[in-house]
Formats: sequence, C-alpha cells, structure tokens
Amino acid sequence: MALFSLLSQINSSNTNWGVRARLIRLYKQPSFTNKDELGSLEMVLHDEVGDRIHATLRAPLYERIGKDLTEGKLYIFRNFIVVDNMSTFKTTHHRHKINLFRKSVIREFQDENFPSFMYNFTEFEQLAPQNQPDARYLIDVIGRVNRQLSCTLWAEYINDLLPYLENSNDDEPVIVAIQFARIHQFRDQDVKVANTFHVTKVTVNEDNDVFKAFKKKLSINDTGDFKMVTSSNYDIYDDLANGKAKFRTLAYLNDHQDDDTYWVDATIVDIQTPRDCWYLACKKCAKRMIEVEEVPQICEFCGFENPMKIFRYKLDVMVVDSTGSAVFLLWNKACASLIGQTAAEMKESHGDCSNAIPKVIEDAVLDKRVLFEVRGSSFKTFKGSANYTVSRLAYDDEIMELYTRIYTGNEDTTTDEHGNMTEMSSNSNSAENMDSNKNKLEKGKEKCSPEVDQEPNNGVQINDEDVEAVNNETNDAPVKRTNETLINANTDPVKTFKRRQVVVKKEK
Repeated sequence: MALFSLLSQINSSNTNWGVRARLIRLYKQPSFTNKDELGSLEMVLHDEVGDRIHATLRAPLYERIGKDLTEGKLYIFRNFIVVDNMSTFKTTHHRHKINLFRKSVIREFQDENFPSFMYNFTEFEQLAPQNQPDARYLIDVIGRVNRQLSCTLWAEYINDLLPYLENSNDDEPVIVAIQFARIHQFRDQDVKVANTFHVTKVTVNEDNDVFKAFKKKLSINDTGDFKMVTSSNYDIYDDLANGKAKFRTLAYLNDHQDDDTYWVDATIVDIQTPRDCWYLACKKCAKRMIEVEEVPQICEFCGFENPMKIFRYKLDVMVVDSTGSAVFLLWNKACASLIGQTAAEMKESHGDCSNAIPKVIEDAVLDKRVLFEVRGSSFKTFKGSANYTVSRLAYDDEIMELYTRIYTGNEDTTTDEHGNMTEMSSNSNSAENMDSNKNKLEKGKEKCSPEVDQEPNNGVQINDEDVEAVNNETNDAPVKRTNETLINANTDPVKTFKRRQVVVKKEK
C-alpha cells in the first residue's frame, strides 16, 4: 500500500489508510441530548487533486487530537474508519465519510505546492428550477447582495451580515460567500439557498484572492448575473423549533387582551389603509414630518436635525383565520419584508401614494398567509374593529413547513373559539362554515377604519416593535426579506380563508 492515498481510493476494506488533506471546514456539532455540550467535531477535507470528504471526531477524542485543528491548514490523517456517507444533507459528493477513533493520528505538515480549494462555487444558473438541483448536497455560492438569488439566513448568520448591509453603498458592494448552503425549492417555485446549522459559514467582503477575483469579474461583466438577495432578520426559527412560540386564534386574542405575546396564523385579505402607506419620518423618533425641499430638516416633535429624507411604511391590514378577523398594524420592518422593497424605493418608483395603494403592494400582501407575533396588550378598538400591532412576522417556506409539522400535524383538526385544538367532524357542513366565515369577513370590513393617520407614538421614545431605528434606510438601502413568492392577488379571500384550517397548540 502506498504511503498516502487519494480520497478517491479509500474504502471500508481496512483502517490503515493515510491521507494528506487541507482542512476546508471545521465546526462543532452539539450533543443531541444537551445542546450546550460537544457531540462531535465535524470536518470537511480536500486532497491534492481537489476531491473532498467529510470526517467526524467524537467528543471524547477532542482534547487529544482535535482541539488544535485550524481551518485552512494541512494535515496528515492516519488510521481511520471508512463508512458510507448516510447524512441527510451531505457536505461532499464522496460516497464515504471518515470516522476517527482512538487509534487515529492527526499531524500537521507544510507543503507550499499543495493546492488550496477552500471554495467550490455553484453558478446561479445551475440553480435554476429547470436544472433540478440536488438538494441533498450542500453548496458554496458567492454573490453581490441585491435581488437575484433568494438566500435565507438565521440567528447569528444574519447578525454577522447586518452591519455590512446597513453601511453598504453603491461604490463598495457587499460581497458574500456562503459555504455549505442548503438548496431549497418549495414545489415548483424558484430555488433559494439557506444556512444549515452548524456547518454553514458566511464570509463578507474578505480581502483575499477569491473575493478579489469575483470583484474583477463584476467589473468586467456587471450584468446582474451574480447578484444575490439575503434575508431574514427575524430570528424566530428557534422559537418554533423549541416549542416556545404560543399560537392562538384571533377569537382568543379578541377575548383575552392580556399582556402576553402570541403568534397567530392568519391570512391578509384586505388593506385598510386607503392612502399614505409610507411617510417622511424622523430618523430619531420615527414620527411623521411634513415633506419640504430643505435638508437638513428639524423634527418638530423631538428636535432632531435630519440630514437626509427617510421614508417609512405604515399599513393596517385585515386578517382572518377560521375563528374571526382583526386589523393588524404593520410598521416599516414588517412591511418591507412582505413587499420586498424599502419605502424609499417605493417612493422613488411611485412618487406618492396619496390617492391609492400601488398595485405592487397589493400583489405582495393580499391573500398572503403569514405567522404574526402580536402582544395582547397592544389591543385597541378603532371604529369598532379589533386592532393589534405586529412585532414580528414570518412567511418563509421553511418556517411554514416547520410550523405545520410541529404545531398543526393533523390536517383534520381545527380550533374552537378559545383557541383550543379540536377534531373536525368528517361530515361537517363545509358550506355552512364558509358562509359563517364570509359573514365575519364582511362584518369586519364594515367596521374597519377607512383612513388611518396616527403617529407612531405620543412622545419622543418609541417601542421596539414600532420602529426599526431606520436601519440607515436611504434611497439605496438594500432590501432584507424572507421570501419572494407572491400569492395570486386575484384569489378569492373567502376561498383562501376556507382552504386553510389552522391548528393551534393547546397551552398546558
């Protein structure tokens, strides 16, 4: 047997293999029983011809041979077990993976001529739906943040990226490289990518040859073929996955105006704001200002001198579920996520909205099923209609799938008027239910305000759920959104309402 083998040559026939490889990715996998404890140290390696393989080091061996490993360095691996790669999402295309055990040896070595293939980028064109990309394999992508490829980032991943987005400008584009991203396609819709805990690695505007080469490529062929949009800044995935989110029906909210925070699964069926869905806002207090030509403009409420014009959204929407209806107030952050454009961009493309809501907003919002987070104490009665302020929302395909799996489970279930889960009778009168829902919807529409023109607050200080502190929202501010899929705005809201029977987890 040769002193060292290529990764393509190893198999499960023995444990005496020796390979030389560069460590591409190194990450800790938490224990299944205790997420605060180390379960294993995971690695991705490539050999001198660029072939890759995944390797696993169990937690008990970490202190002996794993704690000093560093990404990018070269190592000799000896004496390991080769097994079939049965992972659900695979970091490599190798049919095998390496399991290190008590006899394994890892030793660093130096070789200036050993190649470095830290990335294996997939072109966006390869992710087109017609190419049917294989979602089993994690991929690397690089792009300039804009709008072509939808990318969903969770938790610390988006937190690492947000500072770059908030301070970006046209002269210095935000270049993002994502290693080991998951391919996601919902039915026949466009493909997007998302991070996968804990293997995904996001790198932004690095000063290395990879990023320099990409920037040079942009300057030569700046056609938008390499643009990418990133999302989402709503960190709710963990709340759903860990069962922390408390779901209630609209009927429950209307009957219990308590101080607790709840999630509601509802569909937007109408926009109650007839005009002025965006406004000129003070950067400090977010209150409405009268638009004038001069800048800087001093806010008459807090005295802040605004160096530039900031525009913010404000929408009242009618939502329904299987138990009733309510009006939800959406502030700037939530609106921008749903619409896919900042208020500044809408202002630039549509002028003002004093006469009617732009169709692009109606198309993006109406008949959209959304998970809303509201606080019961935000309840207000405005011209006879229940009104709540939305603090967070989500409609990303992955979140909806997770919600359906964990919180609903059984499609043959519904909720009673108190938000408790009950079984649906197989011979229930569908026509009667539809008529009842339609009456609730029409009654709610009659009660809703034809015009809402309230300021965000009565004082200088504002609530977190009301204001996103502008996020440096300028006319060239990037869009952060969770999904670009729009539900047909011509869908009958009553049919949409009936088609989706929600299930709410009963509070113990």
